[in-house]
Amino acid sequence: MTLSEYPAHVPADVQAQGYAIWPGFLTGPATAQLQDQARRLASGAHANHYPKSTRVWDLFRHGEPFVDLLANRSLAAVLDELLGEHHLLSDFSLNVVHPQQPVDGWHIDYPYNEMPAPVSGSLLGLQCVLPLSPFHSTHGATELVPSSHTSKSPPDPQQINDQVVFNAEPGSLLIMAAATWHRSGYNTSPNPRSAILLSFVERWVRPMSDPPEQGPWARTGTLRTLLGMQRPPETINGVPI
Repeated sequence: MTLSEYPAHVPADVQAQGYAIWPGFLTGPATAQLQDQARRLASGAHANHYPKSTRVWDLFRHGEPFVDLLANRSLAAVLDELLGEHHLLSDFSLNVVHPQQPVDGWHIDYPYNEMPAPVSGSLLGLQCVLPLSPFHSTHGATELVPSSHTSKSPPDPQQINDQVVFNAEPGSLLIMAAATWHRSGYNTSPNPRSAILLSFVERWVRPMSDPPEQGPWARTGTLRTLLGMQRPPETINGVPI
């Protein structure tokens, strides 16, 4: 697979069922490099400890491998198809679920979780989950409800019986519509379950994170646009102003 290619089923799956799985999104060496960086961060000064998880925010600030992930052209091509050109990064974080931590409640992601009433006709946002450790039921892997991204009201938790589990090895990628109902499972294993979360929104939706200051993460115009540090040229009838 070249950098500009991606599995043909991914965009159609996201549109139809609210999610797609991209096996082998990253190679072994690239995954191992991110795993090493993540272990360091999860036990360092930048780790934020919450009741249900440990998080490290703004991963682009913490090393070149994370910036390289943002610059991945295969991922950018999928996002262009699903969210349109000049989409924006909304969140880029490490999420570590420790053994025996409480199960997440069923929820949707930004921007749908801040809307008084859901809208239809556009994805608006996507959540990408990149496992850095095995994702299986015993590890508290992400659970989601297929096709729930088209629902006008939240599902009754007591009636959910068709959820699927994102079973995957490190380096696979889950791409999920922001309106898809999902949760973290219960980690019954003796080991932490870690993943990188990348959230993106269409270019006109305000991201959750503010644009950063200048830094090594702003090495290209594409990255500066993705991070909200610069806007693409405005046009009238396709002609730059």
